[in-house]
Amino acid sequence: MKEIKEIKTFDDLMTLEEVPNNSFVGHSPSYNWGRVYGGQVVAQGLAAARKTVTDNLNVHSVHAYFIRGGESNEEITYEVDLLRDGKSFATRRVVAYQKGEAILNFSASFQLNEEGPNVDHRLSMKDIPMPDDLNSENWSEMMERRVVPSSDLPYGHAVWLKINGFPSENATNEEGIVFASDDVPFDAAVRLHPLYEGTWDGSGNPPFFGASLDHAVWFHRSSSPYEWHLHLHEGNNHINNRGLATGKIYNKSGSHVATVVQEILQRRSR
Repeated sequence: MKEIKEIKTFDDLMTLEEVPNNSFVGHSPSYNWGRVYGGQVVAQGLAAARKTVTDNLNVHSVHAYFIRGGESNEEITYEVDLLRDGKSFATRRVVAYQKGEAILNFSASFQLNEEGPNVDHRLSMKDIPMPDDLNSENWSEMMERRVVPSSDLPYGHAVWLKINGFPSENATNEEGIVFASDDVPFDAAVRLHPLYEGTWDGSGNPPFFGASLDHAVWFHRSSSPYEWHLHLHEGNNHINNRGLATGKIYNKSGSHVATVVQEILQRRSR
């Protein structure tokens, strides 16, 4: 059996091994819930896609379908399909495989930087507690996590998140942002479920089964994931056992960094 690389830092996580035919291999740390964290697979998929485009192109959107849960003790192979290289845009498709089975179908679009208006929605942070005023609720040594009380929010569910460690050549800002982006949507959507009682934190025996189905992120400005970002989401609906959450990611000054949409399977436990 091939030896699995030990993953201790985000830099370790984003260090992919290049193999023939535009393919790359990544490894996973162990997570409390057993399966691989979806944000990890999306971040590694983005890193694999980025390695096949020129340095003057930056990712502006990613769309991911989660097919199967990944296993932390198995390597993940990312096969990149170079769909298009245009004058100002490039498109990549990535399929992540584990033990010969697809676990993720992922696409990313890259764009040259262009001059133009810089207009967006800004969030006032004056009434929102800063991360230093909140307690840590971490589930990984790679990321710091501070949950904002709902009473201090204009709407929805929010968490301050930042990647631990330091910037490295193995990861862009966007890969750190997309790694963190999979944390909050599930908790925002679960609040619409009729069995949610306001106390479940993802541990113990939940009253329903949940799994991320698909995940999309649009990047508006580059911002270091090693600094605090507020992930503010709200659940939009719960139909056909699927919950939908939409949200925005802001830096500490209130600038809009990214937009996130996620759909989550939510079935009653049997």
